[in-house]
Parts: sequence; structure tokens; C-alpha cells
Amino acid sequence: MIRIANEAGCAVYDMRGIVAGVGADDPEIGLIQFKVGSGGQAVAFPGEWDKPINPILYKAFDLYMKRR
Repeated sequence: MIRIANEAGCAVYDMRGIVAGVGADDPEIGLIQFKVGSGGQAVAFPGEWDKPINPILYKAFDLYMKRR
């Protein structure tokens, strides 16, 4: 996907989030090193939110996930 984006002339590719303050022994460190080592840079964006299309179904699913 990165190659396709590059060939299409895209200047930015969002590799999704990285965790701040990760230590050298953290299991996420390899992924973060790959993202930054491939020329990436950390950019802070606002978080993600849900906008339910069906509020009743959303609430039911949310309750199910909390009890799971």
C-alpha cells in the first residue's frame, strides 16, 4: 500500500498511531522504530470518536462489549 501511495504521488501516508513514552523493553518498540525509521514523523491529531447511526443498537453493543 505504501508503494502504491508513493507511485500515485502521495506525499503523506498515515501509518496510524504510536504510543508515547514507550521504553526499550516494550513490545511496541519494534513497530514504532519501523514507523519512525521509514522516514515518518510523529504528528499529534485529535482522538477518534464514534457517531452511532443507530443509537439503540450502539448502546446494546456497548453494553455487550463491557460484559464480555
